[in-house]
Amino acid sequence: MPNSPTIVGDNTVLWGTSGVYAGTGIVVSGSKALSADKIEVADEDGFTVAVIYFNHKRQCEFEMIVKTAAPALDIGDFILLCGVADCLVENVTEVWTQKDTRRLRVTAIKYQAIDEPA
Repeated sequence: MPNSPTIVGDNTVLWGTSGVYAGTGIVVSGSKALSADKIEVADEDGFTVAVIYFNHKRQCEFEMIVKTAAPALDIGDFILLCGVADCLVENVTEVWTQKDTRRLRVTAIKYQAIDEPA
């Protein structure tokens, strides 16, 4: 029996930088979370009577295996991630590299009030 991975289902992703490069990679894991900054407003006795949520954002993270020829992502690049458009790349970690493939961990945030410039 050959020692090779078994891939079930569609676990590929379109990979590119503003249409300059397109290829595929294997998505190993991914997540997204909705969050916001908040201010708690207290009354004169110190009890919270109101909460103000602002600066809503969606944080996305994923790991994927790509060819080493795929372009590197830079901090501040806009990407489409986990179905969320206009995510700003916050962090890229190269988990490992082996021959012509590498595993990347990418964290990006979509701020509600920021869209990719035209």
